[in-house]
Amino acid sequence: MSQSSSSFTIPVNIITGTLGAGKTTAIAKLLAHKPAEQSWLVILNEFTDTGIDTLTLAAAARGAYDVRMIPGGCLCCTGEEDFRRQLSGLLALPAALWPARILIEPSGIGHPGSIVEELRVFERSGAVRLSSAIALLDAAAHSDWSRLDAIAQAQVDAADVVLLSKADQADEHVRRRFNEWAQSLFPPKRFVGYSEQGALPTQALSPPVAEFSFAMPQRPALHQHAHALQSKSHPHEKHDHALRASTRQVQLAGVVAQAKQQQLLERDACGWMIPNSVLFDAAQLQALLNDETAWQGVDRFKAIVRTDVERWQLVQHWQGQSSIVDAHWHQDSRIEMQLAPQVRADWSEWDQRWQAMTEPCPVG
Repeated sequence: MSQSSSSFTIPVNIITGTLGAGKTTAIAKLLAHKPAEQSWLVILNEFTDTGIDTLTLAAAARGAYDVRMIPGGCLCCTGEEDFRRQLSGLLALPAALWPARILIEPSGIGHPGSIVEELRVFERSGAVRLSSAIALLDAAAHSDWSRLDAIAQAQVDAADVVLLSKADQADEHVRRRFNEWAQSLFPPKRFVGYSEQGALPTQALSPPVAEFSFAMPQRPALHQHAHALQSKSHPHEKHDHALRASTRQVQLAGVVAQAKQQQLLERDACGWMIPNSVLFDAAQLQALLNDETAWQGVDRFKAIVRTDVERWQLVQHWQGQSSIVDAHWHQDSRIEMQLAPQVRADWSEWDQRWQAMTEPCPVG
C-alpha cells in the first residue's frame, strides 16, 4: 500500500445486528469483492472461541486480509481491553503496514454504543475515521419495528445507518412498514435502505458528506450506559461478566473431540472441535434442523462439518430458520451453540446427538 501516516486515515465500519441478522454474510461479501491489492482487517467478536465465523470470512476473502477474533460475546465489555490493545498495536505500526479498511462485527448480543465512543477516542489521532455504524434488522425476524428488544434497540440507537437485511425475502408491505418506521427515528439516521443477499449499499459504507454526529440519544438507558462502562455492566440488561468455562473430551466415531462449555452474560454456550477424520451424516443433520422440538431455547447454532470425503458444509439454525450450504475444506469440524438467556442445557444430550450421526472418514 502507498499510504503514509501524514495522508492516510483508515476508514472503519461497524456492522452490527442481532443473532442471525446477516452480519457475517455481509462482511464475507465485502471481502469477496474488495480490491484484491488492498489488505483489509476484520475485528470479529464471537461468543465462543470456535472461530466458525472467522473460517467463513477467510474462505470468502479476495486478496490480502486479516481476521482477528475477540471472544467473549460483548466487545464493549468483556472484550473491551483486547479491542483497545488490538487497535493500539495496529496503529503503532508504520503506516505502510496499516490496512486499507477496518470492519468491526460485534456479537449479536453486544451493545455497540461504547464501541462508537471508543473509536471516537482513536479518531483524535487522525489515524482512523468511523465511516459508519450499520444496524442490520432481519426482515424475517421482526413484525413490529416499534417493539424491538433492548439489544436490537441499542444497536439501532448507536447506528447512523439502518438497513433491512434479507430484504429480498420481504414483500412490499414489509419494506414499506420498515421504511416508515426507520424514517421516523429520532435523531434521524444518515441513511436508511435495504440489504439483499448480504450486499450492503455503497452509501452505507461511505462516510457522510457532511459531518454526522454519532452522539447517543439521551434516553435514560443509553445515558446511563456511558457511566456503566467503568463498572462493566449494561443498564438495559444486568450482565454477569464472570466467565465460567470447562473443557471435556467427547468420543465421536472412535476419536477424541474437545467440547468447551461456558456461561457468560447469563447465557450458556458450547463449542465442539472435532478432528477431520470424523464424518457427519448430512441427512441426519437435515432431520435435526427440521425437528422444531430440538431447538427450544436455542438462540443460535452454527457448524462447519465434514459430510463426505470431499465435502464440507456450513449448517446454521436461528429464529426458526435453517440452512445447509457447501463450504470450503477445513482442518477440522466445528460446532457452536448458544442458548437464550437463563436457559440451561444438558450438553451430554447434544454429545449423544453428534455421536449418533458420525462415523469414521475412510480417508484422513
